[in-house]
Amino acid sequence: MWKNNTLLIYLGIIFFININIAQAAPTTYGPTGLIDIPTIDVPRNNQLELGYYHLDSASYEVFALPFFDNMEISGALRDENNKHSLKTLNIKYKIKNEGIVKPGFAVGIDDLEENQGTAAYVVVSKALPFGLRMHSGIGTRRYKDGFIGLETKLIPLSKGGQFPDMSFMVEHIDKKTSYGIRLATARGLQVTAGWRDKEPFWGITYTVP
Repeated sequence: MWKNNTLLIYLGIIFFININIAQAAPTTYGPTGLIDIPTIDVPRNNQLELGYYHLDSASYEVFALPFFDNMEISGALRDENNKHSLKTLNIKYKIKNEGIVKPGFAVGIDDLEENQGTAAYVVVSKALPFGLRMHSGIGTRRYKDGFIGLETKLIPLSKGGQFPDMSFMVEHIDKKTSYGIRLATARGLQVTAGWRDKEPFWGITYTVP
């Protein structure tokens, strides 16, 4: 009996280890998430997410900030012709927190200021065995074929958001598959790099405070 209980304990540790994925960060579009896809995560009321991405031979400055409880406003500014212009303005609302058994889910709208490009979506996030966390969703326009992403911590006992915390991300959206690694270099400061639809990219994100 004791051996059986010990085995169950070990299995439980393996099941839930790494349940806390690296600290959230803005995507290349602004909403909090992985590389391009949103997750259910939103900044806390006292947080501000800032970031810089270099991709597609262009520079993007991104942000995500709390609006109301469980709601964020986010966006991306693009540096074109030596001038910053707002590329996207988005909103996301987390309807339900993720639980041990049940997933959490959120809804969002991208490109609020662009009628021809406005896209709505619903996203579900859930921690899985062996430290994995999955995100999937569907919506309109670029989300119409659905999207899916998976992330996992690469250093099991590291503290989220602090060096040497590191996570691996893979996602598929709009017929594009992207891979990346997100490394915490200091508290709140993270570096992300990888391949976005077969093209290299990198970025720096910072959580305030």
